[in-house]
Amino acid sequence: MSDAGEVEGVDTAVVEEKVAAAREAVAESDDADAWLSVGRETDVSPEPCFPYLLGFDVVWPTAVIVGPESSAVVLGRHDAPTAREMGVHEVHAYDESIADPLRNVLVGLDAERVALNYDRDDVVADGLSHGLFLQLHDYLPDREFTSASELIRRLRGVKSETEYERVRRAAEETEELLQTAVATWTPETTEREFADFLHERMTDRGLDSAWSWDYCPTVHMGDREVGHTLPADHTVDEGELLHVDFGIRRDGYASDIQRLWVRGEVSDGLREAFRDVRAAIDAGHDVLEAGAVGHEVDAAARAELTDRGWPAFEHAFGHQVGRAAHDGGTLLGPEWDRYGDAPRHEVAVGEVYTMELGVATEWGYVGQEEMVRVTEAGTEWVVPPQTDLRTL
Repeated sequence: MSDAGEVEGVDTAVVEEKVAAAREAVAESDDADAWLSVGRETDVSPEPCFPYLLGFDVVWPTAVIVGPESSAVVLGRHDAPTAREMGVHEVHAYDESIADPLRNVLVGLDAERVALNYDRDDVVADGLSHGLFLQLHDYLPDREFTSASELIRRLRGVKSETEYERVRRAAEETEELLQTAVATWTPETTEREFADFLHERMTDRGLDSAWSWDYCPTVHMGDREVGHTLPADHTVDEGELLHVDFGIRRDGYASDIQRLWVRGEVSDGLREAFRDVRAAIDAGHDVLEAGAVGHEVDAAARAELTDRGWPAFEHAFGHQVGRAAHDGGTLLGPEWDRYGDAPRHEVAVGEVYTMELGVATEWGYVGQEEMVRVTEAGTEWVVPPQTDLRTL
């Protein structure tokens, strides 16, 4: 294959990096000879792996096949020029049916065991629709199918340097936007006005939200119910907290952090609550390293918080961040049924995680969320953590 080319509107640099990583993952797999990702009408029903393996939307059924040493894409003739211009895959175009060229590629790879994108628990590894799954059974009756979830965890979780730099820049801009918003705060500012200010700046800069626009940022002023709530007309009274859960999507990659500010003097009780939250996050952080199991990291943070007399938090301690704020793969969470096997996987070098928890107090929600990258030596902060209460 020729070197990848620049294609307008296509993130060729990331696709080239991730396809190379996918080939390596298949070569090291004990469960599959090839990895097959299939999608169609992707603006309606996106295949979560296509942004990494293909980089553009398609209409007709399209297959990306990754082997240990090469990769190919089988797609409609009208999409073939874009794929050829990218120069990442062997390109096989069709008019009437994907079946024959798909079979021919798998024969050429000598692929009897084929990994498909389905998983019971991980939404980013479960992109294959049931209808396409049935079609693949018809097209490939002699192939053995297995889940590609392990390959996808590796591909999506382990960030290339290009990916990590985008995550880091998104996090830095998130912090900068928050500081800009706080600088305009007055005692009359409401949650809704604070959120609107951030939305206006994001629109001016061409940024998207890391999750649903209406709920990002999530703004809590004072003692009110927390969660993924819409901003309202609450304000911050003397001694109370402004809590913001916020992330942006920049150059295709997301951030996700929580920050706190207090209006006026900090009471001893609030100071103690903040100290305990930071201690619990630090306890989880101390366990977070390559090879750690997700639920063990969660357990360390959870035990530290409850040992200090606070109720346990009712969510996972941490999740991965990448193209989405909740990026699937290994979860730093408890072994609850709703999380499936995600907390039982091991942390890997190159993954980016949040660490988040909080406690409800009379001054408001003392919630913190930090972002870290796992390294060979342990972890590194994506942006500096909030180690002190900030003042409005």
